[in-house]
Amino acid sequence: MHRIANIVFFPDVIKLPKEILKEVCTDLMLDTSGTSYDLAQRLWDRINTENREGLRTSENRLLAGKSSVSWFKINEGALRGFKDLLQQSQSNPFETIEYIQASDLTSEPILIAAAEGNNDNEIYLRYAYNSGNRRSVSGTEVNIVPKSEITTVYIDTERDIIEVRTDARNAIKIASSIATIIGQNITLEQTRILAPFGNNVEQIANALSGELIDATSTPEFVFEDFNQQQTAAIINILNALNDFFDDENEEDLIENLKNASETFGEHLLTAPFTALILNGMERVGLRVNEGDLRGQPLYDTLRPYLQHQGGFIKFNRPINGVEKPFTVRVGLTTDSIFFTTPATEEVIRFVREQIIY
Repeated sequence: MHRIANIVFFPDVIKLPKEILKEVCTDLMLDTSGTSYDLAQRLWDRINTENREGLRTSENRLLAGKSSVSWFKINEGALRGFKDLLQQSQSNPFETIEYIQASDLTSEPILIAAAEGNNDNEIYLRYAYNSGNRRSVSGTEVNIVPKSEITTVYIDTERDIIEVRTDARNAIKIASSIATIIGQNITLEQTRILAPFGNNVEQIANALSGELIDATSTPEFVFEDFNQQQTAAIINILNALNDFFDDENEEDLIENLKNASETFGEHLLTAPFTALILNGMERVGLRVNEGDLRGQPLYDTLRPYLQHQGGFIKFNRPINGVEKPFTVRVGLTTDSIFFTTPATEEVIRFVREQIIY
């Protein structure tokens, strides 16, 4: 029966960080000079013709890396017999690999291989599909070349979880393909990752014991009848505050505030001044280079009047006994997590357990 190392393909190898490629090449007594591509090609040439034992030490990285992850819930118990169903199929993906030419792929994902995880409840599936086409110009000829993709699905049959590691649009197609294989009257639903956290990305940062380093938001209040005169009044107030700290002229400050009050009329009574400042802005992005956005004066001032659309969270996890930083992007509209730092299976498992289970 396949293990993870058996269902790895060249695109997986080339995505490995250079330091990992060098480590594996060192263990296999391969030349460690050159670019990442040189190392990946050397490694692939070796493992593609011989056994893949040399990949065992890196199994926790092979199908992880930089990836967008979406989760799906299925009827309780619907996945319990899924492994047996695949093993009993005409082309058992746990024993064979279905090699398909890129030109034969369509946008519909095809299961090409499967492997056991660390226990009987864990399954890894590999799906192939065409993610689009590109033009290739050679001399006077223009050819259409398909862009084939191979992606990973992690399944926990005990907890009824399907985890798809690709963009959100194709993740739905792949999850639906798994539901079709099961062939029962089942309900497949994408997990709303932010719902249990009140659609607040800050709470996800807390769950991961991490720092919110970047937030993208939209204003909570929108005043469609806002006019140019009122916009000018806001600018006058801000300039008046700056001038006051320079010369401490209270009379000018009070005069500007009074003029603005007359200009705003009812708006000043129905909405906080901070909300008025944000009016007309389609999107607000705030980021820090170090530390946490929370606690920064500007962020804390604006936060009550913003609706989060997503954000970046940095957290630490031990890798081989050494704490290392990882960054994820939380997508509110896609209900997905993107690992911007190459992740390991342990890191993805940590995020899954804190957010999904």
